[in-house]
Amino acid sequence: MNNICTYPINVAIRFPRTSLREAYERSKHAERWVFPETICSSVTLIYGRSNVGKSYLVASIRLSLLIEGREFLGMQPIDSEKFWKPAILWTDPGSDEEYAERVCKHLPDGVEVEIPMFHIGKTTTANEWEALTDCLLKDGFNFVVLDNLMGATGDTNNPDAVTTVFDGMTRLTNRGIPVVIIHHESEHGSSKPGGPSMGASVIVQKARTWVQVRQTAKRKLRGGNMALVIQGNGLAQPQQVVAEPMTGPTYRVLNRGPWAAEDKPKPDSLDQNSRVAVWIVDNCQGLGVNKVAPALAKEFPSRPWTTWKDQLVRGELATLLIREGKGTDTSWRAAA
Repeated sequence: MNNICTYPINVAIRFPRTSLREAYERSKHAERWVFPETICSSVTLIYGRSNVGKSYLVASIRLSLLIEGREFLGMQPIDSEKFWKPAILWTDPGSDEEYAERVCKHLPDGVEVEIPMFHIGKTTTANEWEALTDCLLKDGFNFVVLDNLMGATGDTNNPDAVTTVFDGMTRLTNRGIPVVIIHHESEHGSSKPGGPSMGASVIVQKARTWVQVRQTAKRKLRGGNMALVIQGNGLAQPQQVVAEPMTGPTYRVLNRGPWAAEDKPKPDSLDQNSRVAVWIVDNCQGLGVNKVAPALAKEFPSRPWTTWKDQLVRGELATLLIREGKGTDTSWRAAA
């Protein structure tokens, strides 16, 4: 009698095996973060609405990895000695040209970088991801960006398609290759700080760190300031970063600190000044009084901007809010 088992697939490749001791030894030497408490060494999900600046953030990450001394949100890679070799997997028409423009136009004189970009389109079978990740591993890429999840899955509400993509990414993270996945947030309703991404719940469950990107006050295409709410398994507490977009993929960090979701009363249960104070804290970080007042007149047109300015300086709003700093360094928080 033949007791030899045969399988139609290569089990060692399809189901990689790790011993407890191997995993433990690897964990002792593994760096948890590429950029401290922002971009992890596993899968980081960056999501937000259209035109909030997600691709500019990715361009900033890549430039910091490739150019010595270049910062991403005021940070440099933790492993400053590593030779980074990033790659981009893109899905939407023209994404490669957009990325090339956002990087090449802002390179220092005499500096050349190379970032291979693979058009993958909808990729939802295990065989496709196995072939693609084998190619990336063979060519020595050690930082991979997938832009974007909707394009790769075809339907982010389909947990099977989403899981297949994340399984493909796991083949990279198992080899120590960090992955950043770009995704969308619903365009309907208002964008709430820390709000969920579009699609199946498995998206957040599979990611180790997830970063929501918002505009704090929209004044033009890229908005005013950008706010990142960073959550994840490796954080003792969620973080928020507020940054001012500069020219190209460059940012000036205005504020960074712990973030906590607020259980706010429904707006209908608040008087107008209380609602206005909540709105200022959520949307006006980095804006001084002279810019907040016109923004209030637009958002709450029952009063002219001159009245709102007076309220901010000496009226009831001044008693509800604590303002620190001036101009783009201004921060707002609710009074105790």
